[in-house]
Amino acid sequence: MDADFEELSHDTDIITRIKQFRDITLKIEDTIKYATDPAIYEKLSNTDKIEYNLLMSYCLNSMFWMYLRAEGIDPAKHRIKLENDRLKKSMTRAKQINDRKTLMPHINKDAAQRFVRNGLWEIKNKKK
Repeated sequence: MDADFEELSHDTDIITRIKQFRDITLKIEDTIKYATDPAIYEKLSNTDKIEYNLLMSYCLNSMFWMYLRAEGIDPAKHRIKLENDRLKKSMTRAKQINDRKTLMPHINKDAAQRFVRNGLWEIKNKKK
């Protein structure tokens, strides 16, 4: 079964779209190479590593979701739906933990030392 692409050579819209698709895939490839650089990952804090891992999982699941759609498979009926739900719960949990750190009251050490120092101060008995 030989494909005759001569017909497509006259359709400039298809050629333009194919070139755009190629350019976008090259940009995605460059971004993935940058995002998966181990040197960058090692510099991240633990919180940033968690966010990074969740983001990478989300991206991979999204790519697989698009692949299933391109193949004509309904992703809503696939196991990937359960994985996406699990990932959403993990992202929500990570956000709650991060928010708890920022909203939690912090102790002002200097003020606490002043309270303790002044609370322990006693009036000296004056000689009568």
